[in-house]
Amino acid sequence: MAYIGEIVIAYFNQVSPFNPTKNEFNLWIDSLHDPYKSFFTKKGLKNCLDQMNFLRFVLELRDYGMDDFMKTHLTDEDYKFWKFDLLPSNHLTKSI
Repeated sequence: MAYIGEIVIAYFNQVSPFNPTKNEFNLWIDSLHDPYKSFFTKKGLKNCLDQMNFLRFVLELRDYGMDDFMKTHLTDEDYKFWKFDLLPSNHLTKSI
């Protein structure tokens, strides 16, 4: 399981070389429903840079798909475990 966590961290570390833009933040906000939309709008871009679902949104917009990344870096068995056992219970948004 730690191995899978390291691959997830490696995926999100791809965002480090570039900064998410205000436009990307606004697109992400527009994709949310309340109460998340209101909550994260109030937090603003700078305070959402640690939100995994925002970072994934930015990476996906820039054609860095998480599914493909995980499939490439995990064994078939580990990928299936991540995709079908871990992911559904994985809440990408921190608790409000």
